Amino acid sequence: MLRTLLGLLSVVAPLVPAARRSTWLAQWRADLWHYSQWLSRDPGISRLARASALAGRAGGSLPHAVLLRISEWSLNMISHDIRFAARMLLRRPAFTLVAILVLGLGIGANATIFSWVQSVVLQPVGAVDASPLVAFHGKTSSREDLSFSYLNFLDLQAAKTAGIEDVIAFRGLAVNLRGDGEPRRVWGQMVTSNFFDVLRLRPALGRGFIPADTAAIGGEPVAILSHAAWQRLFNEDPAIIGRPITLNARSFTVVGVAPEGFRGTMLGLTLDVFVPITMQKAFMSGDRLLARGNSFLQVFGRLSPGVSLKQAQAGADVIAVRMATDHQENEGRGILVRPLWRDGAAGLLLPVMATLMAVVAVVLLIACANLAGLLLARAAGRQREVAIRLAVGASRGRVVRQFLTESSLLAVAGGLAGVVLASWTTGGLMALMPPTPYPIAFDGGVDLRVIGFATATTLLAALAFGLLPALRASRPDVSSSLKEASGTVSGGVRRGRMRSALVVAQVALSLLLLVSAALFARGLNYARSVDPGFSLRTGAMAALDLLPNGYDAARGTAFHHQLLERVSALPQVISATVAYSMPLDISGGSNMGVDIDGYTPAKGEEIDVYYNRVGPQYFETMGIPLVSGRSIGTQDVDGRQLAVVINETMARKYWQGQDAVGKTLRFGSGPATVVGVAKDGKYGQLNEAPRNFMYLPIAQYFRHDAILIVRTEGDPAAVVPALHAEVKKLDSNLPLFDVRTIGEHLKLSVFIPKLATTLLALFGGLAVLLAVVGLYSVVACNVAQRTREIGVRLALGATRAQIRQLVLRQGMSLTITGLAIGAVLAIAAGYGLRSQLMGITPTDPVSFGVTTVLLLGVSLLACLVPASKATRLDPVKALRLE
Repeated sequence: MLRTLLGLLSVVAPLVPAARRSTWLAQWRADLWHYSQWLSRDPGISRLARASALAGRAGGSLPHAVLLRISEWSLNMISHDIRFAARMLLRRPAFTLVAILVLGLGIGANATIFSWVQSVVLQPVGAVDASPLVAFHGKTSSREDLSFSYLNFLDLQAAKTAGIEDVIAFRGLAVNLRGDGEPRRVWGQMVTSNFFDVLRLRPALGRGFIPADTAAIGGEPVAILSHAAWQRLFNEDPAIIGRPITLNARSFTVVGVAPEGFRGTMLGLTLDVFVPITMQKAFMSGDRLLARGNSFLQVFGRLSPGVSLKQAQAGADVIAVRMATDHQENEGRGILVRPLWRDGAAGLLLPVMATLMAVVAVVLLIACANLAGLLLARAAGRQREVAIRLAVGASRGRVVRQFLTESSLLAVAGGLAGVVLASWTTGGLMALMPPTPYPIAFDGGVDLRVIGFATATTLLAALAFGLLPALRASRPDVSSSLKEASGTVSGGVRRGRMRSALVVAQVALSLLLLVSAALFARGLNYARSVDPGFSLRTGAMAALDLLPNGYDAARGTAFHHQLLERVSALPQVISATVAYSMPLDISGGSNMGVDIDGYTPAKGEEIDVYYNRVGPQYFETMGIPLVSGRSIGTQDVDGRQLAVVINETMARKYWQGQDAVGKTLRFGSGPATVVGVAKDGKYGQLNEAPRNFMYLPIAQYFRHDAILIVRTEGDPAAVVPALHAEVKKLDSNLPLFDVRTIGEHLKLSVFIPKLATTLLALFGGLAVLLAVVGLYSVVACNVAQRTREIGVRLALGATRAQIRQLVLRQGMSLTITGLAIGAVLAIAAGYGLRSQLMGITPTDPVSFGVTTVLLLGVSLLACLVPASKATRLDPVKALRLE
């Protein structure tokens, strides 16, 4: 990477005045070398982050070189160049508009994707500077994403980990909020008292949390509103401080309003309210704060200044050993420290975002190659003008500067168009999101960072498409050009070769993008055909929460029973059940460690099992086949023997060659009997590997928050009003929320491959359009330059078909060369993307075949137009051309 960047300095160096060029090169090479050495000494920085930082540093060489060059120019000279450049561009309005449009699309696409990357990766917590923040996770020999219990968090905080200023803990949750009107379902966080202090946030109104708010479990019922919730729900009332609001049927006093732009620390989500973590019982069932084995909290920490991630990890390792020694529950458990850009939604979307950034960079390269070809053709027609300038004493540098000024004006106009385009499209990520119960918000927008990125992109684009044509145009054969009686081109062969090479590059890069889009499209089609392990497709689901209405386990179980009886009796309802979660939900699922009677784990082996809590008729409603035994039924209630249904993977692994039904396993609630074995399924993601899974009766392992699942005949949306009505009959104060059809829920499981496919297809189509324009312009220009030759051929007896074949041969040879190069690039890209492809090989023949035929077809059409024009030439008129 360093060697490449040092080589690029030599490309930028000609912009620097000759007297200062060698010093400039030496200074920048030394700076990049020392910066690279400094980055390499910090092993906490990933290779991608190190390369990005180094490239960003090297990017400063271009504006520095430009400023040095401009500093030698007078304002009068610059003003003259700009006025002349503007006149030249206005004389060719069609060319200028096409160039601005092409650049605007390329720069706008880059600015749009960068705004998404910034929202998801660079600024995952909104108004907070995320660079010194890290995420803490528990880890074992098989897992690296475990949560913390409250007691373990307190130990971590008290231990004062080396290199960490302080740590915070939090848990996201859905709550019912009532202000002055009807209750609303909102999302919030339970947080520790130092939450806002560690994030360096000062409330817009009131105060943050203080230690007294969390001094005792169940202590102070106080709350802080997000700035957005204060605006949306309370009309920015400045008197909100000190007023009570109702959260889950309990009164909380508002003590503050968070600063504008802060959306919480659940990466990718926008939260509305923050409450002390010691109020846990008001929002979650059970007493979780005093159970060391109950891990339900996420933990962030702030690095001390100058401390690397490796140093922080070393300190965390020391604390983990101490915690494992002091508490048996932590035996075999370590602590992992990682940057926020690898956590949560950021880590999930990072591969796709990195792919999209590479794609739009390729689109911009194609746009620059297209413009460079157009400018070369335009410069060929201005050779006489340039020759006159040189003949009367203009220096070559003066000519280059004039041409670069024209390119810069085009780039600036294109950059402005790109920023305008980005302002319209940055919200597109949310538009592509399917319905989800979570308050997902990737609030990409045009801010100073995006404008700065667009500005840097504009400067690079101006250099990329303007420098080569400027250098070519500045060295004509003066005597030959002055002897020409018209604007016909001398030395056109060399320029023709350069334009042809640019077209070959465009075709190659277009094939690269089209193949990538086809691979993702094929992967998306495969994902939609994957059997998720359940057959339910026509139905509806809705969430309900009994905790705010004061239900205990006995009343809640009775309510579930009555609700399912009523809903199952509705017309068009085949069956109904309740469950804690749905398969293929983005929440990730719950898991716990278990012990299995009769099975001796290997040394260091963990028996880690994901699970769901389900009601009667769950397997029948979801359409999950049972391999053996029975399903969860109405007999599996509190006071009876604990029952559990496991999946095939778990049965094979721990009871190989035996019938698992009737066997016993143990976890926190005591011994449970396996009553059934269900077919394997997909529980978190469609591309996940088989994993242990079990189903627990919700009546024996009660949860206040559950999902009502209904299998229907016909349109499931028609049943939704009846569901609301049946719930109201049982409890008029209990709302249903997050109501969706099963079809809408399943869209969430293919969101990421669909996002990649949609955008790659869009950018691939744009790339093909640009490549076709470039190919057409080269072939048309070649026909124009060979008009006399074609006239001679026709006069000597060449047929129209032979002339057409002559023109097509040139255009299609460029296309075939580009396709050959593009195929090699696409194969390399396919292997780079293989971790994101589902069920498709990187060399999928269908993807390569279809895209190659498509490009051949559109290229042929692009060449047919100038070829047909060539066959219609009048030989007499062609021969009279000078």
